[in-house]
Amino acid sequence: MMEPAAPYGAGFPVQKFERKQIWLLGSLSGGAVLLYIFLQNLMVGGLSLLGLYEAYSSNALLQAGVDILLVLLCLLLPFVLLSVPMSHISGNRDVLELEAPKPKGEVVPAVFAGIGFCVLANLVTGYLTQFIMDLGVELSSPELPMPSGVLGITASFFRVVVVAALTEEICFRGVVMGHLRRYGDFFAVAMASVVFALMHCNLIQAPFALIVGFALGYLCIRTGSLWTAVAVHALNNTISLVFSYLLERYDETAVNLAYTVLIDALMAAGAICLCVLLFRKRKRPALSRTTPGFWRKTFWFFCNPPMLVALGLMIWFTMRYVGPAG
Repeated sequence: MMEPAAPYGAGFPVQKFERKQIWLLGSLSGGAVLLYIFLQNLMVGGLSLLGLYEAYSSNALLQAGVDILLVLLCLLLPFVLLSVPMSHISGNRDVLELEAPKPKGEVVPAVFAGIGFCVLANLVTGYLTQFIMDLGVELSSPELPMPSGVLGITASFFRVVVVAALTEEICFRGVVMGHLRRYGDFFAVAMASVVFALMHCNLIQAPFALIVGFALGYLCIRTGSLWTAVAVHALNNTISLVFSYLLERYDETAVNLAYTVLIDALMAAGAICLCVLLFRKRKRPALSRTTPGFWRKTFWFFCNPPMLVALGLMIWFTMRYVGPAG
């Protein structure tokens, strides 16, 4: 549980104390991102040295297996390890909130509201991508081979729906957001969402991840459980995987029609459920102290050597998926 903040006076000493804490948390978050980038490139380089990269790129089953290891060893491990010193800085020893959502009556509305936000984010991203492409800039994102056979489909489902959803939520809504909440919930949600978006390293997925990140952060705080975000993340990935699979094997017109009907229904259900949550107000314990302004805290979180290097690398990787149209 989050420990109560120690009493202190107002003025410069308070800002200096919080600046140091937020700066250190930003440094450790940036360090986790750098470890992720380093370990991921190390493993991919190892595949190249062993002559397995071509098989990895073309074989969906092999790619699913390797990607599961990449996510667990390269993403989850650094964030979990660095969460230990982060807990000493933030005073929060239990950032994951893996207990059941409360109250239980809000679970279903929260999940549908989250899926509705995913649909909205997908529409916004589509319009934004088209607008940028109309300006003569072509955007792309990593393309994965579609699975075939029962084993391949099962492995891809486990990778995308189970491992990715659980791991990413632990890292971003758990570790990053959880340790920043004592400095303000909105600040914590925003920082976790920005890092989550940048980690996708392309301008097609990043805007989607940014919007969805805000929704998932709110729903975690609203229900007091990380499982709410995991459920939304997993359902969104399931829908994406299923329709990508269907488009590879069935009539495109029929699949697109079914997809349109589904997202319209999910958007309507999400809007209704969000209204239910917003009108069903309930008191929550205060989780943050009186702190400096949002932009000052944002500056402290991002302006440190590990995070700046990590941001630079993520932007550099993003530019690989940006080029002139045509």
